[in-house]
Amino acid sequence: MDRHEFLKSACGLGVCACAFRLLGVPEQAQAGETPAEDQRLAFVRYQLAKMVGLMSKEMPAGACAGILEKTGRECAKLGRLPARFKGNPEGYFAAVKTNWGTEFTWDKQKGVITVATSEGDCGCPMVDKLRMPAAWCNCTVGYQKEAFETVFGRPVQATLKESKLCGAKRCVFEVTLS
Repeated sequence: MDRHEFLKSACGLGVCACAFRLLGVPEQAQAGETPAEDQRLAFVRYQLAKMVGLMSKEMPAGACAGILEKTGRECAKLGRLPARFKGNPEGYFAAVKTNWGTEFTWDKQKGVITVATSEGDCGCPMVDKLRMPAAWCNCTVGYQKEAFETVFGRPVQATLKESKLCGAKRCVFEVTLS
């Protein structure tokens, strides 16, 4: 019996996955399975959700929020979009609306910007929408702080008003210029 015949008979016996693994056939070749890269990303999302859940249970709320905000700030720096719009908030608003459908309202007199994301799943590629605790939203609070501090060149305060991870249709943040 050659390799092809062996695989056909093994699959007929329901041991297809084991045979593929024993023979070293790449995981993508296994019918009906998710590609290996998708499996890796799903695993990372799962583990991150578990880690955030443990952090939010085991740490004081302020410490957990602070770490996640710092993580969000790093994400904003890595993306570099806000840096392209230093001193040009309207340009930043337009770029973010075009890229992600985010809506902005700006009360210039009060120095308050409302940021409302588009409806649908969380825009963060790290979120496992079934498992991620709402504490993760502090990451986006940090993102908003870093982004607007970069655009305006001065400190801001950011607060989460609504969250998809808490059941809202969209995430809403209030950013106050200092």
